[in-house]
Amino acid sequence: MLKFHLITDHIARLELSFKYAQIVKFRVAVWLVRSREGFALIDCGPPETAGEMVEAVSEATAGKGPKVVLLSHGHYNHAGGLSALRLAWNPPIAAHPDEVPFVRGDREYARIRSKNPYYWIGSLLMNTTPWNIPNIQIVEPGHSLYGLKLIHLPGHTPGQMGFLHETDRAVICGDAVLNIRGRLSNPLPFTTYNPKIAKNSILRLTERNFKHLLPSHGPPIMERGRKLLFAQVQKPQGRKSSPRR
Repeated sequence: MLKFHLITDHIARLELSFKYAQIVKFRVAVWLVRSREGFALIDCGPPETAGEMVEAVSEATAGKGPKVVLLSHGHYNHAGGLSALRLAWNPPIAAHPDEVPFVRGDREYARIRSKNPYYWIGSLLMNTTPWNIPNIQIVEPGHSLYGLKLIHLPGHTPGQMGFLHETDRAVICGDAVLNIRGRLSNPLPFTTYNPKIAKNSILRLTERNFKHLLPSHGPPIMERGRKLLFAQVQKPQGRKSSPRR
């Protein structure tokens, strides 16, 4: 059985596997954040691992489940477990206002207008996201919930959010930046509608006070996350900074 593993004093990580376009195998992390108010779950993985995710959440919370599900964004591999969570505990689901229409089923990611030619190709292979969940709570950037400060990080999707845990000095950054084979990378162009805005979001992250960078794809970068993020935004497009240095 898959289990959450403690990364910082208040944040635990669960890694799940999925296939992009049913071809390429990827891994994605979901996060459980402990606070005085209870547990907040950030993202919930793809539909095919929903059962394993619910079991892991149940074990980590002694069966109580999360008090809220906060979505970094609504892509297939980040929000696919929502239906299973609703059946298990029916927790409130919250997202940035620009992301809500995609989770509610009013808009489709593949139909976002983009000047990025790679995104057009990627949209042909993109897994559909027919979540059709009507009651989504809107959460605004700058607000704090469950010990987390909300940060708007658009570019990969319109309403992607990051979550700064000020006590643990850790940022859960969704797909704003990736750790691919030990190297930091901008989000993949095939799934990022506006790479320029996405790069600006990385730049905004460097303005925050944190040490630990916790991406959805790739291992956490402990202690040196902000320093390496600085190096990433200063490099020419296409080059990557390495957490191993």
